[in-house]
Amino acid sequence: MQPAIWTAMYAEQPLHEALRTLHGHGWTAFEASTEHMVAIERDDAPEERVAEVRSCLVELGLAMPQAHALLKADVAHRDELKREKHVRRLACHIDIAAQLGISVIVIHPGGRQVATTRAEWQRDWRLNVETFRRLGDLAGERGLRIGLENLMGRYRAPYELLDLIAAIDHPAIGVTFDSSHANVVGLDLPAAIRELGPLLVATHISDNDGSGDQHRTPGNGQVDWPAVVEALRAVGYAGLFDLEIPGERHALLPLRALQSRLACQVADWLVDLAPAG
Repeated sequence: MQPAIWTAMYAEQPLHEALRTLHGHGWTAFEASTEHMVAIERDDAPEERVAEVRSCLVELGLAMPQAHALLKADVAHRDELKREKHVRRLACHIDIAAQLGISVIVIHPGGRQVATTRAEWQRDWRLNVETFRRLGDLAGERGLRIGLENLMGRYRAPYELLDLIAAIDHPAIGVTFDSSHANVVGLDLPAAIRELGPLLVATHISDNDGSGDQHRTPGNGQVDWPAVVEALRAVGYAGLFDLEIPGERHALLPLRALQSRLACQVADWLVDLAPAG
């Protein structure tokens, strides 16, 4: 595992500048945040922005193997026009990720509208399966894998994601484990990690006290981090130990920088933990 941070810690900066800022705090590996992916997508010269980022990665010897695609996308939206617009934007983000040399892109399962009938639930399920097969084909052609993220409504439990991935049945589809979401809904985090096992392709690492999705640096909540790290090791997870910590994104920039430096030290310490026993 490699300690990493999502780049939206400095979402107000262009991606290549955010990388330089975070590298100054000790970080060497990153997830390109959805905010930065959207910024490149909407830029008048996206190829130039991609070139700036790739140049920065090479110059500083940084790694950015993970990205988060459009956060608000709903691949199971019941309005066909809105759903297809979201799918087109996700496809664009997959293309941008491939140009950036990214190997794993995080996408949320669809179905944000409440299913009040069995027919609605079945339709949402079918749309998830059909759409992720399409996106899986696109990602696979570009050498990427998609990590479906555990959420706090539907698709909160490991079996829900495992059932969905089994139905999609695509080699480019795996799982992103979000520790903060899992803790809020009361999962046993190490048990969930072990259940997801070899399908884990990415992580979002953060802490909370169980009362809400606070996304704090590990140690500022109730998660048993040594047990989580041990479980990740036990299933052979070798991707990013990626901190997604908007709860530390303070408006006062010197304080944000201190939190970023501390988070880097915490992530390094956790990844280096010796196995229990």
